[in-house]
Amino acid sequence: MILSKKEKEKLVIKLANQGKTTREIAKEAHVSLRVIGQILNKATGDDKEDEKDQKLESKSDYARDFKMFQDGRPLTDVAIELDIESPTVLCYYEDYLKLVNMRKLATMYKELKGELQSFLQLYERIKKEGLGKQQIIELLKTPNRLLDLKDKVDLFNDHIWKLHSKILQIEKELEEKKKRLIVQ
Repeated sequence: MILSKKEKEKLVIKLANQGKTTREIAKEAHVSLRVIGQILNKATGDDKEDEKDQKLESKSDYARDFKMFQDGRPLTDVAIELDIESPTVLCYYEDYLKLVNMRKLATMYKELKGELQSFLQLYERIKKEGLGKQQIIELLKTPNRLLDLKDKVDLFNDHIWKLHSKILQIEKELEEKKKRLIVQ
């Protein structure tokens, strides 16, 4: 027997009142877990999601864009769904990014604590030198390269020292052989 939407809602509520789990209700009423949640929220007055959606619908395109950006929606989806021209979407997105980055900046400020002055000096130096992203990455690799070079220098110095010791040993042996030749 096929139940109407209202009958399914009544069945879901009845089963829930009997203490059945959402999965049991889904199996018995042939309704998805999401729909069960919606029905129960509606019955208990907890349908806050619907209220949120309705509130968002009454907001300006600007606010709805921000919400969509926050949800990670692609810019093309925003333009299509809200029927907004691309320059406007880009302008709104730029504003959104400014706000997000301000939050990141505030977080960085908290993390830096007493090191803010050093960080600002580093920033000023980067600006003064006109360093780009790739140059900064290369600079950050430099300490490792210097350590690698130091290891190589140590290795070569060790090798030179061993060769020098060998030379001294050979010279000593040569001197001894000369002495023996002279004595004979």
